[in-house]
Amino acid sequence: MSAWPDVEGGVRDWLRADTAITALVAGRVFFGIPEGATDATFPLVTVARVGGGQDPSEAPLDLALIDVSVWGRLRDKAGATEVLNAVRSRLEEIRGRTTLATGVDAFGAEVVGVVWLPDADNARPRYSVTAEVTAMAA
Repeated sequence: MSAWPDVEGGVRDWLRADTAITALVAGRVFFGIPEGATDATFPLVTVARVGGGQDPSEAPLDLALIDVSVWGRLRDKAGATEVLNAVRSRLEEIRGRTTLATGVDAFGAEVVGVVWLPDADNARPRYSVTAEVTAMAA
């Protein structure tokens, strides 16, 4: 039986460990927006696997489609853009063998889209970055 990596968790841990991103969001990188989040707890980043597949080679390579949403403070699009650019730059740096987290090694990430997607309820600034991350269990 093949072992498959937790790419979603690996990307979250990897972004949490990045000092530039941590400085911008105070370590707030989650799988979803925490309950009771107020404007004081923004900006933050959420990570979700939204699709993907597998490489047909013999090795169990996961081709995970990962959405990284960057949420800003109300009426602070510039702040959200700053976090977006840091996240996108970090994703683009995944080249060669990169350990995202214990048990998850990535071999590349390709940003395939960036969408401006403000929250429909309150117009909170949000960008959605979609990346295909190629990874395997370490």
